[in-house]
Amino acid sequence: MIQLRPESPEELRKRLREMSDLELRRFGQRARKLSDAKLNFGATAPHVMELEEARMEWRRRHPAGPRDATLSPNR
Repeated sequence: MIQLRPESPEELRKRLREMSDLELRRFGQRARKLSDAKLNFGATAPHVMELEEARMEWRRRHPAGPRDATLSPNR
């Protein structure tokens, strides 16, 4: 999305909460590419912030739970 002014962190969080999981993943992938300093001649702060916020939203939706005992490599 092209914007004339940068989003505040609160506005970005609200927008991310409204996205589906698929939209959030696509947004995060785009932010990761745009924040890669090697690909874009230097990372920009707004894209780094977007990537961090997208990751936080993903972790909020999908918290890491205890591992299933049947998947334990020691069995």
